[in-house]
Amino acid sequence: MTADHDKPLNPDAVDPDALDPATYHRIVGPALQAAADTAAKRGHKYLFDDLPCMLALVEMVTRLADLYREHYPEAAAEKPVLLDNAATAACVMVFQEAELPPDAIGQMLAALEAAYQQVHDQSVIDGGSRYIAMGWSHLDDDDREDAKHCLAQATEQIAAAIEVWQGDAAH
Repeated sequence: MTADHDKPLNPDAVDPDALDPATYHRIVGPALQAAADTAAKRGHKYLFDDLPCMLALVEMVTRLADLYREHYPEAAAEKPVLLDNAATAACVMVFQEAELPPDAIGQMLAALEAAYQQVHDQSVIDGGSRYIAMGWSHLDDDDREDAKHCLAQATEQIAAAIEVWQGDAAH
């Protein structure tokens, strides 16, 4: 789920289990944990129920996949489709964990993609990028505790920016 692709999302074409453990461990897992922890702190029992945190998840996984491509171009060349679909796969995992039916997952992915496109186009979520980059640096050094802290900051920054933007749009 990237902001610059034109093909519609097909949840049936994205298999979250296709992510190899190294890619999951570096790109999806830490972002998923940060988004879920932040959603819980914000009073949401389920991550899928917190749109700003879901959008933060998409942004973090997308940026982490981009950083992976940048730092490990040879390894990234071996799994371009997995990296392209990592954010969508992460969202599908969240929706499946909540035991949502497949047709609802497809609808939610489409709505999430539209919302992501909007906040991306309007530069609403750019403030989280420095925290994501720091998180990547810590992940690259296998310092998962500091990475977790940076990604939590990214999630909080992105969620807050979205809520301010939503409040401004409502007025």
